[in-house]
Amino acid sequence: MAAYVVDASVVIQYAIVQEQTPEARSLVARMYEVDKLHIPEFCLLECTNVVWKQVRFYGLPPTNAEQIIQELLRLPFQVESVSHLLPSALQIGLAYQLAVYDSLYVALAQHLSLPVVTVDDRQSVAASESSVVVKPIGDFSTSPSSDKG
Repeated sequence: MAAYVVDASVVIQYAIVQEQTPEARSLVARMYEVDKLHIPEFCLLECTNVVWKQVRFYGLPPTNAEQIIQELLRLPFQVESVSHLLPSALQIGLAYQLAVYDSLYVALAQHLSLPVVTVDDRQSVAASESSVVVKPIGDFSTSPSSDKG
């Protein structure tokens, strides 16, 4: 079993088709088989905001948006409180010109001693330079069972 901190940039691709949706879906499927995916308590709030933007600016029907949010809420993420990590996140954000909410994923990965999975390039750099292992999303191109894909 493996465990990862997963950024909203990956979680949202599970629900809304984007470039790395197959990998994001494979990673999420692993939660039901072998892995634990940790997210900060605000991750689904970030995802909900992306869904709202899809309705507001790109024509996603509101009923579809509601279904997406319900699906995200059902996923068995390990939701982590992060308020105690704010000082670390601020330091990371200042050092790498990264928004604090993005820095919190790095701080959480440090705190839990876990790799982070993100498709955010700036966050990847901040994580790597903060001694956090960055697990490429491409590593999850298939599910852990050979009969699934």
